[in-house]
Formats: sequence, C-alpha cells, structure tokens
Amino acid sequence: MTTARRVAAALAASAVLCGVALSPSAAGAAPKPATHASGLYGSKDPAADGVSRQSLAMLGQYAAEVRPANSAIGWLQSQQCADGSFTPYRPQPAVPCTPAQPRDINSTALAMQALSSVGGQHPRLKAALNWLRTQQNPDGGWGATPGAPTDTATTSVVIGSLAMMGAKPSSVKSPFTGKQPYDALVAAAVPCAPAGGADAGATGGGGGFAASPPSPGQRPVADAHATVKALLGGIGKRQVAAPVQSGPPPKCDPAGATAPEGVARNGAAYLAPLLAPAGSHLDTVTGTPDPAATAEAVVAMCAAGYGNKAEGALHWLEKHGPAWAQKTGPAAYARLIFAAHTAGVDPADFGGVDLVKKLNATGPAPKPVPKPTHSGSPAPTPSPTPSEAAMNPAAIAPAADADNSPVFSGAVWWVAIGVIVLIAAGVVVVNRRSTHPHD
Repeated sequence: MTTARRVAAALAASAVLCGVALSPSAAGAAPKPATHASGLYGSKDPAADGVSRQSLAMLGQYAAEVRPANSAIGWLQSQQCADGSFTPYRPQPAVPCTPAQPRDINSTALAMQALSSVGGQHPRLKAALNWLRTQQNPDGGWGATPGAPTDTATTSVVIGSLAMMGAKPSSVKSPFTGKQPYDALVAAAVPCAPAGGADAGATGGGGGFAASPPSPGQRPVADAHATVKALLGGIGKRQVAAPVQSGPPPKCDPAGATAPEGVARNGAAYLAPLLAPAGSHLDTVTGTPDPAATAEAVVAMCAAGYGNKAEGALHWLEKHGPAWAQKTGPAAYARLIFAAHTAGVDPADFGGVDLVKKLNATGPAPKPVPKPTHSGSPAPTPSPTPSEAAMNPAAIAPAADADNSPVFSGAVWWVAIGVIVLIAAGVVVVNRRSTHPHD
C-alpha cells in the first residue's frame, strides 16, 4: 500500500509540475463559468450573455479609443463555432459546436461588430456573414434565433454589423425572395397620422416601429424599444456612431414612408416627445425605468442628427446611469459610453464618473493608446475603420472550434525572429567548420 501511495503521489506531483490539470468534465464536475482572468469581462455567470457582454465591452473600449487586451479578443474568438455562428456562451470552446446547441443571431451580430473593431478578422467575419445569410427570412429580416419570425430589433442589429464591416446592407438579400433587410424595417413602420407634422408622434404611434412586421391585413403597433433600434438601423449605423450636429426637429412625413431612411427618420418623430422633456427615459414592459433602452435611444437620436431632442434623456442617464452600470456590469458601462460618445460628452466624466476606467476594471487591462509625439503629430487611432477591419489581410486564424488562441503581441514575434536568426547563424558556423576543418 505504501508503494502504491508513493506512486500516486509522484504522478500527482508530475502532473502539477508539468502544468497538467484534469478538465472539469473528466473529474465529473460541471464546467465552471469563465472569469475575467481568462479574458471575459464581468464576474457574473456568462451562460445567458457571455458573447454579447464581451462584445459590448470591447465596443465600449473601441468607442473610448482603447484597444482590448489580447486575452479579451482571444476569448471572443474562441466562442465562434466552425460554421461562423455564435451561441450565447460556450463553456468548453475546445469542444466542437453541435447542431443541437442554440445559435443566437444577436450574439453573432454583436460579435461581428466587436471583431470588426480590432481588425485582422476577415475570415471570421466572412464566416459569420455567410452563416447569417443562411438564416435570413423571406421578408429580408432576421429573428433572434434561427427559424424565428423577423423582429425589428434583431434585423437592425444585423444591419449595424454589416455597416461596421463596410458591407452594404441592401446587398444582403434573402435567397427565397430577394428581399433585403430594409424591406423588413419598412414593413414594420407605423404610417404617419393624416395631419403629419411633429404632433404625429408618440401619442398616435405614427412614425414608430412595431416589434415585428405585422401579418397581412393588420396595422403595426408602435413600440418604443423597437423604434430605437429601427432608427439606428434604418440610417445604416451601429452602436458606435460618431456625433452629428443637431438640425431641424424630426417630422413624420408620409412622403418618406417607403424609403428606409425616410421611415427611420419618421421613427425619430415618434421618439422625440418621449425623450425631450427633462428627466425623460424609456421604461421596461413592467413600467420601471430602462437605462439600457434610454442609452440606445440617445445614441440613435444623436446619430440621426436629433440630439437636441434627447437632451432630457441624456441628463437622466448622467444622473442615474452610473449607479445602474455599477450594479449591472460591463455591458451597462459600454452602453453609457456609446451614449456619451455619440452625444459628444466625455465618457471619462459622465455624471462625475469615469466610465472608461470603470469598464476597464471589469476585465483584463486594455492596451493604452499611444500619446502624441514631441513633434506634435497626432496619436494613431487604436482601431481601423470598418472597411479596413473587414478587409485587413493580416487575419488571425480562420474560424475553427479548436482555435482559442489570443492575438500574438509584437514581442512574441520579435523573440521568434531572434530564435530563427540564431539557428541560421549556427548552421553557417557548422557548415564552415565542415568545409574548412583546419581553420
């Protein structure tokens, strides 16, 4: 018995010294949720939102002009299935995705935006786009999951992802009917009230968007949350949108009821009365304040050039948003950063809170942005433009279930080059000695 125990102890010690560890499944235990030590932002169970949370956090850093840590990028890469899709969360990325695992279109679309922001991801983006094409419904839109009826919010998120990749959303057409995403949005739009004008907004639903296109013969019913998504998608923009100078107030114009941008701007006329007064905010279905939807509304209105009609909502977010984000986590901080960025407000001083610092503290430290040189030249941007991100040939590995390696840093490549140089020098010395043995 003593010998057996010594052998067992020796084997255990060898496993520890060699860095070998039993996997949770091998030990009979359930897989543990990933932690930020592995690259994931936030400490809450990622089962329902791991990919979307990570994607939003990375996009928040992109908006704040910092680059996510390599481990964060690698974590998101590891979540992609071989067919290009993403599930809400894969606890064991090394295990290939099975057909039974629930694919998620919103997670896939958000992951595409996040990967586009860091550049060098063309094969992964192409695989994700090809998968999304196979899930497009006959009306041109997408549902939240494969086979689900089209919903306005998901379709709009996909449009934003296509825009961030530098693709033209109207060129992505259903293989069944030839309809494109904007067709689905137009079908979900509520017609303007007969009188038109700014008063045809929230009170009558005119200009708003329904949560999904109605059945034939039915009139769509306006939904504020769907309208927020459709406004951003209808003007072809995504979560990280540049500030636009405010112009004339939006009006619900029946003349624009057939053009995607026209119906999107009609949606702004519906939202304006909900967001303009002081202390305005959107509510959840239960009637409680909804900071996430309110932040998205500020982004959509500011990106469309109606930021002056969302000032009340912005001030409400400055007052209540940071406390909500502290309780909710990295995705909430990211949404507030999007709102600040698009409204032209410093996210490092949003209601007296440094949102960027708070977001960065929820996961691995991002790479700092290089400062301007002494010559006064501007600092390089931390991320490429959308089109550059989509077409960058210096891609990481193509999408594969077993590929969960992070992006290599420049230091690793220099070490590798140094090793190659030393090996080459050694070969030259050996050859010289063999050729001139008496030298």
